[in-house]
Amino acid sequence: MKDDNYPSTGKKIRVLIVSDRLIDQAKRLEEYFRRTESIDVVGLAEDKQQALDVARNHSFDYLIIAGYLKAERTYGVIEELQKQQKKFLTVHWAILDALIFSFCQRYKIPLQFERSLPLEDFVGFLKDHSPGYHSA
Repeated sequence: MKDDNYPSTGKKIRVLIVSDRLIDQAKRLEEYFRRTESIDVVGLAEDKQQALDVARNHSFDYLIIAGYLKAERTYGVIEELQKQQKKFLTVHWAILDALIFSFCQRYKIPLQFERSLPLEDFVGFLKDHSPGYHSA
């Protein structure tokens, strides 16, 4: 699938997806991203340790939290990855409600995207927030 609405820069946006509750939706998101020319999924993790394992071998631009995390301690992966190296933005891809906003505030998640919107809009959102994506 080609993203004709955006110029190709040759640089793919790398994402790491984490979900412990909405794994089927997270897998659909992963599959969609893999069909685009602009997103590279470096991993799909179901818990904090899996995310840390993926991050050990891959850099990424976005950590995408798919839905709220049932095991709240998994949100600790954000701070742990930031302490390690990692320059990335965290996005909460969820049905945006008071619960999600409270998690975003508590865990300093700067970006939120409404999960019910079309996935092509999410790709555009990631491109718009990715530093240097549009630079040739």
